[in-house]
Amino acid sequence: MRTVLLWDYEMASEKDSLEGMQPNRRLALAVAAIDWTLETMGPIETDEVRTYLEEGMHAARAAVQNGHSKVELTEETLDQYESVDEVADEPGTSHMLSALLACCDIPEQLGAEELYGVLSFCYEGSLDREDVPEWSPEAERENARCLEVIAFQKDLISRMAA
Repeated sequence: MRTVLLWDYEMASEKDSLEGMQPNRRLALAVAAIDWTLETMGPIETDEVRTYLEEGMHAARAAVQNGHSKVELTEETLDQYESVDEVADEPGTSHMLSALLACCDIPEQLGAEELYGVLSFCYEGSLDREDVPEWSPEAERENARCLEVIAFQKDLISRMAA
């Protein structure tokens, strides 16, 4: 069973806003959240993981620029996912790989549930990089990075849903 995080409490009220968005706006929000999280979480040392994320995010930004509602990665790139995830030992990197995959591994478009999952992966990736002794709402409330990620995501949703 998954631990209930501060993020779960803080972001539950945002689900309705995600439902009301156009699919291409949901993808734009997801890509913006992943981009910001990657930029602010510090350098990724594992070359294979960093390169995979960079190439995937390049495709994601292009999908947003073209008004698409999902990211199309090549079969070769999708086939590499598991081997890259196996070497994603660095804190937070596996979560970020999952966030990217959630934007691709969908039938037609990024739905509200998938977007909610992307945002959760971004939060968990950030949390994993922090030195929080235990993952609990109380401990997370004491961590500036946790609060920053939640505030950023709420602001992003309010701007993108308008």
